[in-house]
Amino acid sequence: MINFIDYIMQARRTVVFLMIIIISTGLLTYINIAKDAEPDIDIPFIYVVVPHQGISPEDSERLIVKPLENQLKTIEGIEEMNGSASNGFGSVLLEFDIKFDKDKALGDVREKVDMVKSKLPQDAEEPVVLEFNMAELPTIVVSLSGDVPDRTLFYHAKRLQTKIESIPGVLEAPVTGDREDLMEILVSPSKLENYNISLMDLIRSITGNNRLVAAGSIDKGQGKFSIKVPAVYESAQDVYNLVIFSSGDGAVTLGDVAEIRKTYKDTESYARVNGKPAVALQVKKRIGENVLEINEKVRIEAQEYIENLSENIEINFTSDNSDYILEMLKSLQAAVTNAIISVMILVIGALGIRSALMVGISIPTSFLMAITLLALSGGYINMMVMFGLLVSVGLLVDGSIVMVEYADRKMAEGLNRLDAYKQSYKRMIWPIISSTATTLAAFLPLILWPGVSGQFMKWMPFMVSLVLVSSLFSALIFIPVMGSIFGKTEKKDITKLNNNFDLKDLTGFTKVYIDILQKLIKTPILTIVSSIGIVVILFNLYVNFNAGARYSVEGDTNQMTVHIIARGNLSPSQKLGIALDVENMVRTVDGIKTTSTLIGGASAEQMIMSDGESRSDEIAMMMIELKPVHERRHADILRQEILEKTSLLPGVIVEAYKVERKPESGKDIQIELTSSSNFQLTKVTNSISNKLKTMDGIMEVDDTRSLPGIEWIINVDRELAGKYGVDVSIIGSIVQLVTNGILVDKYRPDDSEDEVDIRVRFPKDYRQLEQFDQLRIPTPEGAIPLSNFVKRVPQQKVTSIERSNGTRILKIRANTMIDPVTGKKILPFDKNVEIGNWINDQNFSNEVEIKFAGTNEDGEESAAFLGKAMLGALFLMFIILLTQFNSFYQAAITLSTVVLSTVGALTGLLITGQVFSVIMSGLGIVSLAGIIVNNSIVLIDTFNRLKNDAKSLNEAILHSAAQRLRPIVLTTTTTMVGLTPVALQITIDWFGRSVEVGGLMSAWWVPFSTAVIWGLGFSSLLTLFLIPTLLALPKYLKEKKFNFDKRFLKTLESPK
Repeated sequence: MINFIDYIMQARRTVVFLMIIIISTGLLTYINIAKDAEPDIDIPFIYVVVPHQGISPEDSERLIVKPLENQLKTIEGIEEMNGSASNGFGSVLLEFDIKFDKDKALGDVREKVDMVKSKLPQDAEEPVVLEFNMAELPTIVVSLSGDVPDRTLFYHAKRLQTKIESIPGVLEAPVTGDREDLMEILVSPSKLENYNISLMDLIRSITGNNRLVAAGSIDKGQGKFSIKVPAVYESAQDVYNLVIFSSGDGAVTLGDVAEIRKTYKDTESYARVNGKPAVALQVKKRIGENVLEINEKVRIEAQEYIENLSENIEINFTSDNSDYILEMLKSLQAAVTNAIISVMILVIGALGIRSALMVGISIPTSFLMAITLLALSGGYINMMVMFGLLVSVGLLVDGSIVMVEYADRKMAEGLNRLDAYKQSYKRMIWPIISSTATTLAAFLPLILWPGVSGQFMKWMPFMVSLVLVSSLFSALIFIPVMGSIFGKTEKKDITKLNNNFDLKDLTGFTKVYIDILQKLIKTPILTIVSSIGIVVILFNLYVNFNAGARYSVEGDTNQMTVHIIARGNLSPSQKLGIALDVENMVRTVDGIKTTSTLIGGASAEQMIMSDGESRSDEIAMMMIELKPVHERRHADILRQEILEKTSLLPGVIVEAYKVERKPESGKDIQIELTSSSNFQLTKVTNSISNKLKTMDGIMEVDDTRSLPGIEWIINVDRELAGKYGVDVSIIGSIVQLVTNGILVDKYRPDDSEDEVDIRVRFPKDYRQLEQFDQLRIPTPEGAIPLSNFVKRVPQQKVTSIERSNGTRILKIRANTMIDPVTGKKILPFDKNVEIGNWINDQNFSNEVEIKFAGTNEDGEESAAFLGKAMLGALFLMFIILLTQFNSFYQAAITLSTVVLSTVGALTGLLITGQVFSVIMSGLGIVSLAGIIVNNSIVLIDTFNRLKNDAKSLNEAILHSAAQRLRPIVLTTTTTMVGLTPVALQITIDWFGRSVEVGGLMSAWWVPFSTAVIWGLGFSSLLTLFLIPTLLALPKYLKEKKFNFDKRFLKTLESPK
């Protein structure tokens, strides 16, 4: 393989041409590749819902949810099954393993749902099976508002929907905030009684005359003709003229006994944008499409449509992901540029401009090659990919620095550039390959990160791995070729550190380093014990004085949600009034760009994809878009101001949350209780909930028990009703006339694309609770008051029943407060421990199972995986090092630097006062394992080459340390300098000529950067002294005649 360099040097023009092709392809790929904010996570959820108008939660659990659960639980791959029984529907949410085959799972679910249909109530609607994907969430919301009639808004929303959905790449643009059309037949009870028309006769007449009858065909011999009897309703007039009853005196039409009108269904929800009623189109892109391009086309199409209108209609664009993506990409691109500039300045200072340019070639080449590989693998640009590029800046130049530095030294010794780079290639190929392999060994296991968090985080190690592979290709092919063409040393006065140099000729920093090292290797045991002592002291300091731990990172954001909570049997109009009060207060907060409010309703996607803070007593939710970061205060301050302003509203609870781009969601503390005993479950939940409300440092406590409220039960005396020839279905129909009305049929008018319901109900004056007592029901013996065999009984309302894996479940959720002493948020981990200890001290029933969920559960899973990933990385690295050195001892002492890097990282967190982030600090420590061993590999490889020619082992150690000091310091410092601006949250925009401190995503990367910078700095400092000392240890033990087994000492000796 070493002779491969000769073939490369003979085909230098081909190599240069190949490099130009790779750079050009990479640039085109970067311009055209899809760009998104977060990674598209194929969330393993399938949702089955069965609507049934008027069904109670108890009946829904018994008749819908349990049959569904019994059938669905047999499907392979289900991790969790959550059921929900509420007023009007029953549903089951299935969570599969993240690696599930969606098509197979969806097929299995549909098959099982078809099998269970026969066991569901006859009146239940068709079951709906929904799948979910992060990519199918809205990328932009287009809102229409203005002082115009609702019907005008709905009309233009439908037309705009058609135009937007015709844009290539748009999946759909469903309309929210509109109201469904309805043909309402208001029947007068007194007229029905006067004409002696039964309700069943009325319904029969309406349904029987709305049919399209295909009456067959007739053959006259001269041709065949089809016969149709079209009798479908096309307008309200058709229904109005319908004959219900006729006699010799004449006919009674429906118009005689009822008022027929085209209207809307009763308002259950409202949508508002920036304080005005609105209709919104939630635009969703197809998977793999470029968000930036799609959203730009949507904006142009919508603006063109509105410009052609004369009506006073405004258009607003909210929740535009492209704004966030552009801001995130701009910030990370600036961070990558800063890292490149910092690294290049450092390399220029160490190697000179020409040699630094040789190293600099590897940066764009490696980046663009990696982006091309990313596109070929089906990937796209997102925040984790960009962070992977940022992390890679300091790593990808390591191999190039080692190659160029050695050639630079050889040119300073008198070799021509061609021979210098050939010799550098032959000397450094294996250390470079080993160093890259060990770094890859640290990052590759992270790609296997399980769960939804893994789908989010894996893009960073995947991108780093692609860059490292590309940088290896660059360091071993492009750098030697470019160096042989343009290379020239600018260090003519450099000390010749060849194999025969004299240690007495050293000057400057290298001399100081060698003088200290010379003393340390004479007393290796003292040096090693001292190093162990330093590590133990620092570790103990961190254990006793650390700032705590959390799962993720708290940062700024560009979006917030406000949840408005109120209790009681509130009507939709009352909910609207409360929401308006909150909305008006929130809109006065400085720093808010747009507000979107949804009152009284949410789609299935919103319920499942929501931030996890939704409560059963929530009446409205606001989505707030904030101004750009540099134009406002931090989101935490805005959140606090919103809470303070709205706290004055009596009887209303307002909770505000940042919408953060991170894997976990929900409140800080989440406790799940499951039991088959509903009494014990409610009792324990009440005890824990009350305890949390009295605990210091905890706020916003809520649970999922049924809310206080009243519902009315209509008890029918079946025996008495039977005597009058009345059954429950007739009574139920009469009751429906007072409530929502009876759905008797559907029709499709010319001016509507959708079918419109035909509902029969009593006029508004009769739709009162007291009217139940005055209702008269027609019987063969005449009209009889309903109260004769029906009693109205109030009882405690059950809002919903939640189930998990076949048993009832209740959840308790809470947030932690800001500590008044430190000014920082109290860590959820600490409170979870305190709550857990209190629960263990209580004598709760064994029938109730209690577990901590949410961030606590996610944190434990991620910490467990990172521990396994660390062990896996160490195992892979040990094999690589063993192959490289052919020595167990040298492989072991190289891996000892991993311990130093971990302690260094923890020390950095201690000094900076940062909280340990399980996913970001943990990721940094695992990544460090692969980075830090590179220094030892280069040092030990040089020692193995020099030891046979040196006069003594100690001289070989000192010569190796002197030769490798500069490349070790340089490669370490480039990585540290590249990440320093990120750790300080400083973004310098060279093109926009601005400096930004903090930013949307800046806080997210700080724990990782801090861990790498401090871990690398601390361990590199100790490595420069400890590794040479450990290399000298076997000889020292032998000379001092320690009573060790000779075979053990032979194992410690370096291989011949």
